[in-house]
Amino acid sequence: MSSALVWELVKKHNCFQRKNVKGMTFSAEAGNLYNKSSYKYSGVANAKTVHVEAEGDAVKFVVGRVKTAQQPKKSKHAVVIKKNARAVIKAVGKQAASYRPDLKAAAQARAAAVAKSIRVRKAKKTA
Repeated sequence: MSSALVWELVKKHNCFQRKNVKGMTFSAEAGNLYNKSSYKYSGVANAKTVHVEAEGDAVKFVVGRVKTAQQPKKSKHAVVIKKNARAVIKAVGKQAASYRPDLKAAAQARAAAVAKSIRVRKAKKTA
């Protein structure tokens, strides 16, 4: 099935939709970098997806393969990046730009947020 057809079927009603009090619609699906309910960012409708998440003290970068999209076990390729925050953002941007250039900024923003969330603050020295 084409991505456009899948999006037309699931854009109004799916289990990942979250509506807030102001009537805005968000999406909680994997592969949706900005959590916006739109075709561009959809992890369900698009075969070429980009996903960034935390895995322990590292950042996991996952891309969806088009060739094996119908085989769930083989459809995702994951790379764990265990570097400092700036290096992670640069690596994620480089990989996302080669796979989906339109999602480079979104992937870098998500990587920055994930890197910040797993950061350990240094303890203050007490006198």
